[in-house]
Amino acid sequence: MRRIARSQALAVALLIAAGTLVGCSANSSTSSAGSVEGNSQVQPAADGAKAAGDTSAQTAADAAGRQVITTGSVQVTVKDPRAAAEQVVTLVEGAGGRVDGRTETAAVGDQTARAHLTVRVPADSLTAMIDDLRSIGDLGQISISSQDVTADAQDLDARIRAMRVSVARMEDLLAKVTTTTDLVAAEQALQERQSNLETMLSQQARMAEQVALSTLDIDLTAPGAIPAAASPHGFWDGVVVGWQSLVVALRAVVLVVGVLLPWLAFAGLITVVALVVVRRVRRHGSRDAEARTDGTHGDAAPPGPAEAPSPAG
Repeated sequence: MRRIARSQALAVALLIAAGTLVGCSANSSTSSAGSVEGNSQVQPAADGAKAAGDTSAQTAADAAGRQVITTGSVQVTVKDPRAAAEQVVTLVEGAGGRVDGRTETAAVGDQTARAHLTVRVPADSLTAMIDDLRSIGDLGQISISSQDVTADAQDLDARIRAMRVSVARMEDLLAKVTTTTDLVAAEQALQERQSNLETMLSQQARMAEQVALSTLDIDLTAPGAIPAAASPHGFWDGVVVGWQSLVVALRAVVLVVGVLLPWLAFAGLITVVALVVVRRVRRHGSRDAEARTDGTHGDAAPPGPAEAPSPAG
């Protein structure tokens, strides 16, 4: 009996160790397996056909069994951003997609109205969605990027299969253990394996959704609005962004000077008048002082003649 118990305990320990190795392999990072398929930026709207070609290439890649995540951004100039946002929502829902984020800003002072939407549309409908946006307004900058995650998906599928085998073995071992110590150890190992399996299944579902639904950021701006600047991707882009920011800063300085100029002129005029008045007051004060001094000297009595000494008697 002791030999049987020892053999069972040894088997439990071996299975737990094997499950631990599978779990460690399951938790390893797979970010290095993905490769960036492409990052294309199309300017202006006349080059929209190129973006459509990139999306068509992605559809062909999906047909060949590849897993591709596509994201993009579009800038559209419209007369009424709020009304255009409603039209975009209708287009997205009609294409079988959804709206994940929506922000609207009313016109205030010199700032024109604008709206921003983050939508998810089926990957095979991305090209049609961009074409439909042309009916809403004038397309400006179009940016589309794709990432091939086929290797990530295949690696995740393999780890899920291995984890399921590990869970099945732990469940079978849990039914065979006889001692309390082995039972507790087997239950802990099984719970760990099941937790890792649920995590990987969640990652798989999230990746599948990203592949099936492309993410598109849509900026709707009124005519005359300055579109949001894209993040610089290199040295020259940094120089361009720096120059643009310098021009904007100089415009702001000129605007401030223009606002303050009338006030500065008025303050200068008041200062000149005040200086003239002060100088005149000082001049009159000095003249009055001189006149008083002259009057004082004129009113003083002249000294009388000296008395002659009396003759000596």
